[in-house]
Order: sequence, then C-alpha cells, then structure tokens
Amino acid sequence: MSRIKGQRANFPSLMGAYLAVNAIADAYVLVDGPDCSLYKAHFIHGRHDLCSTLLDINGRHRVCFTNVCAQSVTKDHNELILRRLRLLDEIGLPGIILLTSLPGCSITGIDYDHLLRGAQPFMTRPALAIPPTSLAGDWLDGYGMTLRAIARAIDLQGGKPKPTNVALVGYMRDRGEGDHRANLRELRRLLKALGLDVVSVWLDGGPYAELGRVKDAGVIVSLPYGREAARELAERTGAKLVEASMPFGLQATNGWLRLIAEETGRQKEAEALIREETAVVFKRLQWIIPYSFLHKKVSYIGDPYLLEGFAGISEDLGMRLREAFVMSREGREGFPLQGEGFTTTCEPDVYHPAVDKFLMYPPDLLVSNTNEITRVLRTPSLQVVELGYPSYYFHALYEMPYLGFAGFVAFVQRMADTLSSMRRADMLVANIGRGNHERDPSGGDRPDGPRGQGQDFEDAWYGGRGGQGGPWPDDRGPEGGPPERPEARGERRTSAPAPSDGPAGPQAQGERRTSAPDRHGG
Repeated sequence: MSRIKGQRANFPSLMGAYLAVNAIADAYVLVDGPDCSLYKAHFIHGRHDLCSTLLDINGRHRVCFTNVCAQSVTKDHNELILRRLRLLDEIGLPGIILLTSLPGCSITGIDYDHLLRGAQPFMTRPALAIPPTSLAGDWLDGYGMTLRAIARAIDLQGGKPKPTNVALVGYMRDRGEGDHRANLRELRRLLKALGLDVVSVWLDGGPYAELGRVKDAGVIVSLPYGREAARELAERTGAKLVEASMPFGLQATNGWLRLIAEETGRQKEAEALIREETAVVFKRLQWIIPYSFLHKKVSYIGDPYLLEGFAGISEDLGMRLREAFVMSREGREGFPLQGEGFTTTCEPDVYHPAVDKFLMYPPDLLVSNTNEITRVLRTPSLQVVELGYPSYYFHALYEMPYLGFAGFVAFVQRMADTLSSMRRADMLVANIGRGNHERDPSGGDRPDGPRGQGQDFEDAWYGGRGGQGGPWPDDRGPEGGPPERPEARGERRTSAPAPSDGPAGPQAQGERRTSAPDRHGG
C-alpha cells in the first residue's frame, strides 16, 4: 500500500450521510453550514440517481441547511439551528430528522447531541445527530455513522424474533434505480431458498418506521457498509450476528450462502442451491468466456467492498486483474489490502506514479465509477464499465442486478457488450485503412507507396469529410479548417487516433489532457 499525499480522490463523509438519507424515504437532514450543503445533493439527485427524492420541485427538499456564513459561524447560532428544527418538525413530512454539519462549523465545538436534547420538548418527530467526520473519514464512514446513530436510537420494543427471520444490515443502497431493486430481490430469493425470510433491510429505500422490523429478526447478517450498526442492533435485540462480505460474483455468492447456511443450520439447502444455480450460470457463459474474456487485462477503480468479489469474477472469466484503485481511506475494517497478482492503492491522486503507469499502459477493460482518473483518460482502445457510486453515465431503467447469481450473469453481460463494442471499433479502423488505400478521404489520388493502417486512419481523421475536419460537424481546426496534425504543433504521435479521442485528436503517449471533455468522466 502506498500513502498518497495531496488531494484525495475520494468522497467526503457528508456524501455518505446524503446517500443514507436518500435511502430512507421520509428522512430529512439539517446541515449546519452555508448553502453549498444543498448543492452537494446534486452529486446524487438527477446525476447518479434518476429516482432520487432528495430535492423537490416545490422547494421542500430533504436536504436543508442553516445558511451560516464565515462571519456568523464563530458566533452562537444555536437558536438558528433550533428554529430550523422546529420548521422541519412542523411541516409534518419527516419520519426522522438528522442533524450534522460541515467541517467549518463542527470545528467550532458545537455539541449537537446536547442541542437536540434541549429541543426534545417541542419535537414530535425523532431527531438524531450524526457525528461530523469529514476531517478524518470519507463517504463510507458517513454512511456507516448514519446507520449506527439510527441503530442506537430506534425503538425496538415488542419484538418477536424467530430463528428463520433475517435482517440485512449494512446494504449500500446508493440509488433507487433498477440495479438495487433487482439486487434486493435476488438476495431475498436466495435466502428464501434456504428457508429464511428477510424481515428488514438497512437500507432499502423504505420509510423510517420499517427499519424497526429488525426487532423481529433472529439473525442479523452484517454487510460491510454497516458493521457497527449491525453489532449495535444484535446487542440490543439478542439476535445472532453473522458478518458477511458482499455477494458480488460467483465465488463471493457461494461463500456468502455457505456462511449464512452454516450459522443457521441449512448446509444441505445451500449446497443444493449452489449446484443448481452454478449449472445454469455455466451453461449460459460457456461459449462467451473464451471469445470475450480469456487473457484480457482488466483494472478496477471504485468501491473497496466490491473489489474482492471483482477479483473472483476476473479469475472465473480468465482475465488478469492488474491493478486496483479504491475510493477509501487506508486501514478500513474488513478491506483486503492486497490481492494475488495485483496491487491496491487507496485514495489515488491523479498524479500518483501508479496512476501514471495505468494511464501510460491501459488495460483492455476498466471497471470503474465516475472519478477524476477516468476524466483524464484519452485512450480510445480502453472500454469502461461503470459500477458503484457515483455512476453518471450508466443507469438501470429496468431491473438489472449485479449481486448474487443473477447479478453475476447480468454483470458479465455488461462487460461482454462493452468488449464487443471495442472489437467493432477495431474493425472500423481496419476498414477505413483498407478503404482509403487507393484514394484519400477528400477524393483526390493518394501518393504512391505503401501506407500503414495508422497513417490511413490519420488521414481519415484530419482530412475527412472533404477536408472539413474530423467526423463531427463542430470538428474544426484554426479558421474553420481541419484540425492541426500533432506534428504541426511540435508533438510526436506514437499511436493511431480514434474518434473517441474527440476533436482534439491524438496526443503524445504518456501526455495527460484535462481540457477536453471525456466520454467516460464528463
């Protein structure tokens, strides 16, 4: 592991708290801070999650703020916070009100728990304080701290636990689209096949009151995003605690089922289910693996808790996982620091040597969220499959899981489609080269002599469309003419350009461009 200095390629803890609020239908959060607290919701609402309800067209947003400025933050503004809490309580919409702050306010030493205790006499809705951890934690800490605060305060009286009732605590429901709806349906299906009923999921997008059903669970399956909350709930209810990883991939799903079956005495049911499901999976994938995946090099960027499962997926498909960059602080509980055959870097900076090497020698396939590293990619041959938070360009409009057996097949399908598009692009390059061997794109005769495929495509790119530039109408060079060749700018081109490079054309190998927009990162 390498210690990264400089700006972290990670997300703050407040973003994790927003994801938790987004996953509870009637939760509202009051942020002690300026109006930028509201604008941070746009990283989720309408961009990552097309089904988000954090913001409302009528102005009743579920993200609220105190609007303190740099001058007033150092003054006593407790009364301002209390007025905002009263307002939220009086509108009658929240099932729960959460209170947190930006670092600029938390460093002044305000005791938000004490403030809420003083507000209890006039509050009709439950209100909780989320410890602000932006200075030391990240988005995963914010999500986990929100779940833990709820686990400590939620009413669990009158529970009737049964050994066959299971609660999933610590599920990362980062959006309300079809991928997560399908994930939860798949997990319920698998547990039902073992004879277990899922009575509660933390979090599944339901209202706050439904979280109380965890009191009827005889077994709490702890998932990585809510370990502390699961321990708190198991201690309060007396339920059996089973700490499991995410069932992402065939190997991880088999291990997930076997662990739960062992703790609940259902080993026979689990083995029968695994045999049946894997037979179906192998039948569907037996022909596509040799042609699409075998010996491909792949890299991973994103959620640390999906990395272990993706390593197993790469192994099952015959791909080589070369490197991984995770959006997580170092030392996180339950996160594998190193894998067989690949290196892992936490909170990578775009100027880190490992990132430089990745950009210089990209793999055949990249599984990644939307992040700063993908924003500087300028390699037309690299194909990207988006996974996890945030995904600004892939959305699940219908139910498409990525967990469990059904999720494994669906995710393999996405990767296969992406690799197929790369093969089609390679064929396009080859056809342009062969088609332009005799005549140039502008219609004139080409000079005699052998021309390589890369030169053919270069001429098609810079002189195509009758000398009007590249394949897009706005592809203009100086004074409306074709774009300048790299040689004219004093650059050395070492590889053939491709349309995905955009209007700017190719660049020298190893050169990083940040000015032009990127189809993977925005």
